[in-house]
Amino acid sequence: MNLAPITLFVYNRPWHTQQTLEALMQNEYANQSTLYIYCDGAKENAVKEDIDKIAEVRKVIRSKPWCKDVKIIEQPTNLGLANSVINGVAQVVNKHGNIIVLEDDIVTGRCFLKYMNEALELYEKEEKVFGVSGYKYPSTSEVEDSTYFLPIGSSWSYATWLDRWKEVSFDGERLLQEINELDLKKKMNFGGYPYYEMLKDQIEGKNNSWAIRFYTSMFLKEKFFLYPNVSLVKNIGFDNSGTHCSTDDFFSKINVSDQSVHIEKKNVSLNSRIIKLFEKSFKSENASRLGLIDRFERIIEKVIKIIEKK
Repeated sequence: MNLAPITLFVYNRPWHTQQTLEALMQNEYANQSTLYIYCDGAKENAVKEDIDKIAEVRKVIRSKPWCKDVKIIEQPTNLGLANSVINGVAQVVNKHGNIIVLEDDIVTGRCFLKYMNEALELYEKEEKVFGVSGYKYPSTSEVEDSTYFLPIGSSWSYATWLDRWKEVSFDGERLLQEINELDLKKKMNFGGYPYYEMLKDQIEGKNNSWAIRFYTSMFLKEKFFLYPNVSLVKNIGFDNSGTHCSTDDFFSKINVSDQSVHIEKKNVSLNSRIIKLFEKSFKSENASRLGLIDRFERIIEKVIKIIEKK
């Protein structure tokens, strides 16, 4: 098997970076793989604490031989997550033809690289498959199929090929225009999740997400991502340490598995039963969130009325 290069993006979180690398090192195939580590630089007018954290991250990545070959790229200035990922992935995938991507808060199970490489090899010629992820979205019940396709992507570990990467547009305004012209807003929001609103926020500068543009490009081309029935990764960044991570999130309620996922080539199509399962899971979480918001608003109204009476 021709193993795909792994690309890791780090910035100023030494503890998270250490956990991510320690887990990656335990993977089958790690000692046969090439690892690229892209280190973003300090922001303009960064305080000493942030500069020290960046320096600590750069010490961590040099502390052990994490893979067979480790190549470190240090940016002198801050590119931001989106530009760092877009530029770094382009460089590596153009050189190697395929790629496995991680960020500094993604802890992997021991069989993660095995699954990702097998999937890359198995579906290389299937243009309908836009990418592969080792993550499993939460679901209201178990998925019996060992692997399956969804019409949504994931940035919590993913792999893709050069020809698919070339199909991605990072022009958010153009993507939004196409979604609106085709009247696809509702369909884009899988299970009611606000992907459309995320794209609008990216255009307005409210987020700096490369992933929403990646997903929208895939969605417009009606292509799919391959997923496992257990999660081979876990996001440990929901502690307010990251740029886009809060202290709690529906998608983080998943534990990493060390088990091997059986993977065999199947017809590239969507299973309606599985699609309904995940749509139901997404809708259930969205309904829960909306209920909390509604209750909070009612409490605020009561407090206002009490204050007004005084």
